[in-house]
Amino acid sequence: MANTLITDAFNHMQVPLMIVGADGRILRYNVATSDLFGYGSDDMMGVSLFDLLPLKSIGELNALIEPPAVETAIKGMIGRKRDGQPVLLAIQLTVWMDGDRGRQHALALRDITDEDVAYRASKDELKRANSAINGARIGVFEYNPVTENVIVSDIWRELFEINETETADIQEAWRARVHPEDMEIALKPVHICLDGVSERANCEYRVRSKDGSKWYWMRTEIAVAEKDEDGKAVLLIGAMTEVTERKMTESALRKSEQQFRSAFESAVVGKAICAPDGKWLQVNPALCAMFGYSEEEMRATDFQTLTHPDDLEADLMRLERLKAGEIPSYQMEKRFLRADGTYMWGLMGVGMVTDANDQPEQFISQIIDITEQRRLRDLKNEFVATVSHELRTPLTSVLGSLSLLELMDTESLSDEAHRLLYIAQANGKRLQALINDILDFEKFSAQRMQLELSRQNISELVTEAILVNTVSADNFGVRFHGEYPEERLIAYVDLKTFQQVMTNLLTNAAKFAYSETTIDVRVEAVPDYVRISVTNMGDGIPESFRDQIFTPFSQAASSSTRERGGTGLGLNISKQIVEQTGGKIGFDSAPRGKTTFWFTVPVTKPT
Repeated sequence: MANTLITDAFNHMQVPLMIVGADGRILRYNVATSDLFGYGSDDMMGVSLFDLLPLKSIGELNALIEPPAVETAIKGMIGRKRDGQPVLLAIQLTVWMDGDRGRQHALALRDITDEDVAYRASKDELKRANSAINGARIGVFEYNPVTENVIVSDIWRELFEINETETADIQEAWRARVHPEDMEIALKPVHICLDGVSERANCEYRVRSKDGSKWYWMRTEIAVAEKDEDGKAVLLIGAMTEVTERKMTESALRKSEQQFRSAFESAVVGKAICAPDGKWLQVNPALCAMFGYSEEEMRATDFQTLTHPDDLEADLMRLERLKAGEIPSYQMEKRFLRADGTYMWGLMGVGMVTDANDQPEQFISQIIDITEQRRLRDLKNEFVATVSHELRTPLTSVLGSLSLLELMDTESLSDEAHRLLYIAQANGKRLQALINDILDFEKFSAQRMQLELSRQNISELVTEAILVNTVSADNFGVRFHGEYPEERLIAYVDLKTFQQVMTNLLTNAAKFAYSETTIDVRVEAVPDYVRISVTNMGDGIPESFRDQIFTPFSQAASSSTRERGGTGLGLNISKQIVEQTGGKIGFDSAPRGKTTFWFTVPVTKPT
């Protein structure tokens, strides 16, 4: 009866069990064992253990237990199922002597395949974590406040330049390197965790390099890892990283922000930062003084309210183009309403700051009060109109009369009278050229000149310009020579102003060329443009004057230049003509050598 109960219990145990005789064959097994190896419930009796486990003999099985022990645990042995599939096993092996059957072996088996998979995954995860920690240069440490013992990782040692062979006390070495002013800061997270204020704390502090030549910034994160029965921390873990570069960046940003704020607040021109809806976010004192508002009053308004109604639409159109990314910034003159109800003229420049999604976040505005400049400009315009009406018209009549007098029979006039007549005509023409230059300059500067662009053969227009200016070349003892590598180059020009540019460049080249030299005029194709260049041999343009060459009323300060006369407006007018018709203009000059002035005209019509 007792044996029957034991047998039933053996068969119904959930743990796979089997008894193996002295010859290695299975004497007894339970259902869990046959299920483990894939056998039927009656198929394993007498099966050799060596068909199931990677063993060749009873001797090998016995060798797994070292006397005087009678049992052992084996983990990681790979068994074979009936179908040949491997199964990873943990085995508890026990041996004893049976008087009738000799040495017997009991094997309690456990399938640890899933455990091994989980273990390997955990191991891989730990390996990845260690790699991440090492790659990120994170130093790890443990601190036991009871024993005062500190354990640190290799990366921690590297951060503090302490070799494994060094026997110095870790805490002592650490304290010696922390900046004296930062010691309290560095220890604060430890006190927070030990005092139970929080289970996690961090800090940043300075650490001196081993050779004492520089200071590094370190960031430490500390957390409670274990507590005793009373809830008191008995183990702290921490992670340490060097953050010197980040701290330097933050310092540079703070300095930059301070400089910006200082420049913003102390600027003599009005500056403001606006929200996308037009509200003033920040305004500097100069802007408040300009508008006659306090800062609080100013920030209670918006730029739309303070803009003259007639100028608002043009401003908003430019603002929409800026927000759409069509232009990087814009500048315009417009009227603003002051606190006293009067309007002032302001020159406003606007730039945009975007957020991480490239959406408008803020607008940076700079406003200069140009009310007085506008008043002076209006006076100048009145003066130019007066010159045009009161001076040019009478002068035209005078020159016409002098020309008529010259055509009449003047034999009765004395030589002195002839000389005076010639001088009067010459001076009248110079005065007329001066007035025309001033009027043209004013029109182009105000962009009020009417330009009509049309497709033209550039070589033909240049040839015409050379013929028209041949007399000027003869007067200075030089000659013009046209070069046209391609005869038919078509581009868009305004006929009248094109000839004006050519006349300016040709007469300038003739004025400053060495006598008896040739001035080369070349027409050639370049990408998207036709390039016209005028090259002479002469003294060249002084280095000190090159930056001012296209400035209005500028002339090189030499006696030879002054002797040749001129208003100093020709090149500026030429520059405005070229740029307003879609081209570019420039020059190249060598001392006592070739000087080339060039400009381009577009092959496609500018929009």
